[in-house]
Amino acid sequence: MTAGQLLYLSRADIEAIDLPPREVAAAIAAMCAAKARGATAMVPKSHFKAPPGLVGGSTFFSMPAALADPPVAAVKWVGLNTANHARGLPHISGLVVLSDAVTGVPTAIMDGEWITGARTAGMTAVAAEHLARADSATIGFIACGVQAHSHLTALAARFPLRRVLAYGHRPGPADAFATHARALGFAAEAVADPAAAVQDCDIVVTSVPESAQLMPYLDPAWIKPGAFVGAVDLGRCWIRHNLRQLDLLATDDHGQSQAIAPSGRLAWPGPYDADLADLVGGAKPGRTDDRQRTMFVFSGLALADVAVAARLHREALNRKLGTFLPL
Repeated sequence: MTAGQLLYLSRADIEAIDLPPREVAAAIAAMCAAKARGATAMVPKSHFKAPPGLVGGSTFFSMPAALADPPVAAVKWVGLNTANHARGLPHISGLVVLSDAVTGVPTAIMDGEWITGARTAGMTAVAAEHLARADSATIGFIACGVQAHSHLTALAARFPLRRVLAYGHRPGPADAFATHARALGFAAEAVADPAAAVQDCDIVVTSVPESAQLMPYLDPAWIKPGAFVGAVDLGRCWIRHNLRQLDLLATDDHGQSQAIAPSGRLAWPGPYDADLADLVGGAKPGRTDDRQRTMFVFSGLALADVAVAARLHREALNRKLGTFLPL
């Protein structure tokens, strides 16, 4: 790569790199350790919803952050529209722009879909290292889209998972996900009752898409002693007033969660018992006994996007993947 060039990485380029889930989680854990030392910088994600009469009611997010090692900064730009299912499009899409943190010069632009799926599952995996039982064998999924697939891969790399239960408000995706899990060697089934995907599970992952019509329908009382929940969907499908009955509530970043809380988008406004940097850096212990019920409620951390994007950028340069564009 020479001065005046920008590396473009398509979805196909990123998939060709095939960064293993353990390496994704390792990059995120290293970032969390750096954050605990004060070697990162970020601001809470910002978002705005365009009026339906103007541009179709899409919601847009901007997520900037920077690392000291490697010295990179990035912003992820995300668009979300739940009507995209009917259009045959993903309901979430985005790009990541990576810059040299020393010079400020852009160095890469890359598809954000794979990064979003992988880094989100990687964050849950890092949290689960501290909050889930090491012998967790049964996992339940509420919603069976991209995040269910990426979380199954990431968590199966760290826990002795054997059984998968899948629930969706539409049976088709749940059936397809169960078939996918069986093909990977799991005992898997789609269930018609959401409680069945929660009550007997050691790990539960909820990734219900945002919708104005959504009413919380999962009762925290269903969570069995010793279980861990990754609330990828900001906890929007959980009955909020019962969440504090759980033994430990963690989030990705205290400051970001406080900033989001007034909007009502985050199921639990705080305070939280720990965030990821607390857990990885050792400031907070995480799970302390086998019967604690724990939950990780998070909105997504820009620093995780930067950590994974920087790792992909390095691999792409080493493998000579991608397309160089003039600045």
